[in-house]
Amino acid sequence: MGVRERILRLLDRGGHELDPDEFVEFAVVHVATGPLLVERLRAAGIEAVGNDTFNPGTQVLSDCSVRVRRRDLTSAAHVYDG
Repeated sequence: MGVRERILRLLDRGGHELDPDEFVEFAVVHVATGPLLVERLRAAGIEAVGNDTFNPGTQVLSDCSVRVRRRDLTSAAHVYDG
């Protein structure tokens, strides 16, 4: 077994299951539209959270990270698309 295989084996813990209740990033949108998207998702029955993100390049709050539960990703995509 080479070094690469050992590192890959170490990094691959395997057998872990993804938690459906974990909040994951769904979309990064403009800071002005973030709260609107969160409310649309909540109105559709999807638990959503929006967090403003800081852009170090421009040194302003320019984006909003919208997070939903992992189990709601597909439903959230349908609401977001339309």
